[in-house]
Amino acid sequence: MRLKKRLLQAILFLSLNVVFSQTLTGKLKDRNTNEPIVGASVYFDNTSYGTTTNFDGEFSLSLKNEIRSPLVISFVGYESIIFNTIDFDKVYNLSLKPDVNALEEVVLDSKDEWSRPFKLIQFKREFLGRSEFGQACTILNEDVLVLNFDRDTKQLVASSKAPLVINNTALDYKVRYDLNNFSIVYNMDTESTLDLEKTYKTVASVSYSGTTFFEDLPSNKHRKALKNRKEAFTGSALHFMRAVANNRLKEEKFKIFKGAYQIKPESQIRVFKSDSSEITEVEIPIKLNILCKGRQSAIESEVKRFQIDVFGNHAPVDKVLFGGFMGNQRMGDALPLNYGL
Repeated sequence: MRLKKRLLQAILFLSLNVVFSQTLTGKLKDRNTNEPIVGASVYFDNTSYGTTTNFDGEFSLSLKNEIRSPLVISFVGYESIIFNTIDFDKVYNLSLKPDVNALEEVVLDSKDEWSRPFKLIQFKREFLGRSEFGQACTILNEDVLVLNFDRDTKQLVASSKAPLVINNTALDYKVRYDLNNFSIVYNMDTESTLDLEKTYKTVASVSYSGTTFFEDLPSNKHRKALKNRKEAFTGSALHFMRAVANNRLKEEKFKIFKGAYQIKPESQIRVFKSDSSEITEVEIPIKLNILCKGRQSAIESEVKRFQIDVFGNHAPVDKVLFGGFMGNQRMGDALPLNYGL
């Protein structure tokens, strides 16, 4: 009987591996010349699942876990393709269109009163973050950044002529970030006649969007990096969303507050699950304060319901607002969605 039980367990284990092992295949070419594109990036956004096309423009990407993150296909000088849903039974024969905007010279605003070195400092501080991990990051190709300050709107706007390549030595990640848009809005006196680089200013808001691919960096300090990754994860938005989706707020040491008063999570965080779907729907009707191992955050949803997948990825991203520790985390603190899974 014991032997039969072990055999059954082994069969079930193998069956699960068959179900969740899927391979995505395809071929990439130039839309105008039909020539294969070599070295293009193919990856699932905000994960470490990715590959590049070979000399024939072909790619093959195997996954052991189901994933709902968008698939990104990109190459410098071409317009990217993004698939929100993927059919693993299909072979993707794709063509990339040359990006006309990337080939044109960017004309900077002649009214820009800030020097490039100063704008670069501002960008890195708000994009990479002010944390220990953010300060450990290096952008390897800063020259692809186009930075513009507009005094009338009090905004620093950034774009990029190619994906940013970032080395995060604290977390041992090499991050490729396709920047779609970036802006910092400042609180400052627009009538000031002083040198704006020396004028006191505070940041009113920061917003940016793009797609991200993570790769492990070779390092002889990887054990330290693993501890740093755990520290970055603890109390983060990713940590919170996974805890909500798996009904583990208490086990993960999250405390929920309505104003200054601690409440039971279920009184204001309502979770809806379906047996036929891995997506969790969540309602948070009011602004809540969150405490996790000494880290204070806040969350507010601008939609009646938002969704969380099995990785802890929530959507719509721009409708769930964070403050405190979660709101202050930047690219230097970011982890791939498949971290710890």
